[in-house]
Amino acid sequence: MASKKPVNRPSVRHPSHNHPLRLSSVRRTSYECDACGEYGSGFTYNCSVCKYDVHVGCAFIPETVDREDHKHPLTLLYKIPCEDGKIYVCDVCEEEVSENLWTYYCKECDYGTHVHSCALDEDYEGEEEENRESSSAASRMKSLMKAQDEMAAMKLESRMKKAANNAIIYSIR
Repeated sequence: MASKKPVNRPSVRHPSHNHPLRLSSVRRTSYECDACGEYGSGFTYNCSVCKYDVHVGCAFIPETVDREDHKHPLTLLYKIPCEDGKIYVCDVCEEEVSENLWTYYCKECDYGTHVHSCALDEDYEGEEEENRESSSAASRMKSLMKAQDEMAAMKLESRMKKAANNAIIYSIR
């Protein structure tokens, strides 16, 4: 008989959301990250109350980033800096940024970018070939995000194994 105790999953308090976000594996096919708008699978920081999902890597992106082509640091905002009804356009790729996504922004210059590639890729030239090299800052961020995803997966797997072992031990007794 399996244990009826709830599995104690890691949670974080994140400034982007009012409720705690729990690390969980995705049971459905995929989800859309509420930070960057990209689809994800595997693990997410999730608020089951609000159906809010954030990639493990997005949950820990830096509060500020520097771009070589901009003289001020860009600050992470959890909501676009536009008045209601106005369209917010990324100053790097010139594509619209959905109003519910996070963005990096310089208030002094009214300059903003998408959260990931546009925020760090100093060499962006719009329609460039897919295999272009990333900047060193972008490479570091991608490596960090991958490592954080792997670490979160290992922690969750360890906790799940421990819970399964405990259930076996209790069922033998």
